Amino acid sequence: MSSYSAYLYVSYKRAVAAGVSDSVPADVSDRYNTIAPDFDSSVNLMEALMGMNKLRRQLAQQATGDVCEVSIGTGRNLTFYDWDFSGVNGVGRVGSDHRIKRGKVKSFTAVDKSPEMLGIAHDKFFKEYPGILGIRWVIQDASDPLPTPPKSANERGGNKRGKKYDTIVQTMGLCSTPDPVGLLKNLGRSLEDEDSRILLLEHGRGTWNFINTMLDNLAPQHAAHFGCWWNKDIGKIVEQSGLEVVTIKRKHLGTTWWIELRPGKS
Repeated sequence: MSSYSAYLYVSYKRAVAAGVSDSVPADVSDRYNTIAPDFDSSVNLMEALMGMNKLRRQLAQQATGDVCEVSIGTGRNLTFYDWDFSGVNGVGRVGSDHRIKRGKVKSFTAVDKSPEMLGIAHDKFFKEYPGILGIRWVIQDASDPLPTPPKSANERGGNKRGKKYDTIVQTMGLCSTPDPVGLLKNLGRSLEDEDSRILLLEHGRGTWNFINTMLDNLAPQHAAHFGCWWNKDIGKIVEQSGLEVVTIKRKHLGTTWWIELRPGKS
């Protein structure tokens, strides 16, 4: 908490001293093509200090069945999933309970509109899991209709007709789209049934006015560099999406949002 507050304060003082332009466009997602090579190194320390890896792990561990992660970026969640790939983490072996171990994630579709970011995620996965073909990589905007899940864990097996996703994951993605409500509505249309879930880890407006003032003043500078508007009202966006809230938890003075959603009731 103290490290996050210090980070905001120092960033705020720098922005005020330097002057912040208000001419930054609403859609800054093209920045990711430029910052992709250095993105991980630029956020590693702050995410470690804020305990973000723990939150990412907890979120990814909830993903089950046919899974799609949108706005996957450089793949910072990939090592946290409970994969059902033979030979990975003991999957396929007989355990002490005399049962064959299985993972939760049966298929996985990775989506990002930045080919540079998605390329880094692709390379990161194959370095960690060499020889595994169970990931499908799709360059597209998550606001557009998503492809249906693959027929099997083999990414070359084609798509399932009429099937949708059991879990859709997004971390730090609502900040980078000019239409976050439309994006969430699209994700909701891509869920299989009422038991399916959207799992979000987002950053936005906090619970304290002084924090929101800092975020507002820093927002254009942050958006111009990192490709995201970090002062969006995440609660309002979720409400306007029409999706049903299962869980909302907030950390870091309310600026980090852990959200679990399911399809809205007809």
